[in-house]
Amino acid sequence: MIQIQTLRKSFGPTEILKGIDLDIAEGEFVTLLGHSGCGKSTLLRIIAGLERADAGQLSCDGAVLDDLAQGRFVPTQARRFGFVFQDHALWPHMSIDDNIAFPLRSAGWRKSEMAARVREVLEQVQMAEHAGKSPRQLSGGQRQRVGIARALALSPRVLLLDEPLASLDSNLRDDLGHEIRKLSKQFGLTCINVTHDRREAQILSDRIAVMEGGRIQQVGAPLEVFTRPGNVGIARFVNAGNIVPRAFLDDGPWTDDWLLLPRNALQVAPAGGDVTAKVQDMVFIDGRFEVKVEARGQELTFFSDARPSESGEIELTVRRETVVPLSA
Repeated sequence: MIQIQTLRKSFGPTEILKGIDLDIAEGEFVTLLGHSGCGKSTLLRIIAGLERADAGQLSCDGAVLDDLAQGRFVPTQARRFGFVFQDHALWPHMSIDDNIAFPLRSAGWRKSEMAARVREVLEQVQMAEHAGKSPRQLSGGQRQRVGIARALALSPRVLLLDEPLASLDSNLRDDLGHEIRKLSKQFGLTCINVTHDRREAQILSDRIAVMEGGRIQQVGAPLEVFTRPGNVGIARFVNAGNIVPRAFLDDGPWTDDWLLLPRNALQVAPAGGDVTAKVQDMVFIDGRFEVKVEARGQELTFFSDARPSESGEIELTVRRETVVPLSA
């Protein structure tokens, strides 16, 4: 549905996007994941029509939306894309009904039609009981639901989300993340999300595009990106596990300079393990122990159902089948 070809964008002498290629299917939920300054928000703004690309092409359903070489640019209001902002962006002097009705009024809807549509989208985001309230009477999560309702009001072809969960506490972030994903699938929405939060990307996404330095480094399903990252930089950013030099395990077939040892690759051995480790710290999280150790000059973290000894040394085995070789 969305096709991005060799898209480039600079601000002054600084090149922000350095040739972005990405196809997004209809009904797909794709997250642009990366550090601040990697170009993900600029890319989202170009998709929304809030910025123009310097080169390359952006299309939707085969129609060109942005192509400087062709002199083609479709303005934001003509794209029928919904936008959900990080800070909700609700007008505090308006009721939530009026906030949701604003894009409908701008599109020339009649008053009776607007009222019916506002009721409908409030029900869709489970906020019907709060109709008529002002934004200040709502919690952060409720305000974000209203922001989503406003974005859905005009039945957008594509829903764009700019870190929609960033301002919420962790428990609410997970709950609303699942709700957003559920709504996107319920209405068959094509969604493009921007975030630096790894957990948010995993909860929401069908696919994740990892960005760094103005380029897309890897595209794949969350399972692929987090268990088979494309290089050391991606593995570190997504916190995929323990990254060690190849010499840490000298008996494998690997030719790359680095190895990824997932946290479930390490197991406590009764005796005669692959490596001897000294326990540095441990905490109990989500029904298991997260254990930090030092072994062969490397700091490692692994999960254990049982509590290892906190004093002295322990033996660890490495499940070779889970080891992922990494290029620099």
